[in-house]
Amino acid sequence: MFFKKYKEKAAYKILKKGLSSNSGERNAGNDKVSSLACVVNLDEFDDVEAFKELAMDIQVRQEHFRIIGYTGRKDANAYYGIPVFRQEDLGWKGEIRNDRYKQILDRPYDMLLSYYSQPQLLLGLATLQVRSAFKVGLTGEYEKGNDFILNTTPNRFPEFRTELIKYLTILNKI
Repeated sequence: MFFKKYKEKAAYKILKKGLSSNSGERNAGNDKVSSLACVVNLDEFDDVEAFKELAMDIQVRQEHFRIIGYTGRKDANAYYGIPVFRQEDLGWKGEIRNDRYKQILDRPYDMLLSYYSQPQLLLGLATLQVRSAFKVGLTGEYEKGNDFILNTTPNRFPEFRTELIKYLTILNKI
């Protein structure tokens, strides 16, 4: 019990430090989006097919698209087809101990989509740890980790998709 709280407190400090030093660090440039990673809170929005359709809409090929989900539920294997991590995967020094999660960290992406609004420690850490030139997210507690923030909620995905495509077109990303 004591070690669990200590790990969470240490990870929270790492997250806060990363969020405060993260501003202005990445160079988004004018490159088109050709690879996409999504970090999704499956407790807020669990339609993973919607993200696959979004990737096709912004012309990201399937082999350059990755999605990882977070859930607080015990039945993490219920989301077939995508890797899922849980609170139990939190290791020392803010490390997420999940082999499928580590595969997502192996390569950089042109864009990271952080699709969550509820403050979850592991989601904030995942947003910081995934290497991406351009990070897009929703309004919430960890929005400092993103370059571009859309003011919507996870249950309004069609509106989010329309706005994201509109702004990516304006920014010459697609």
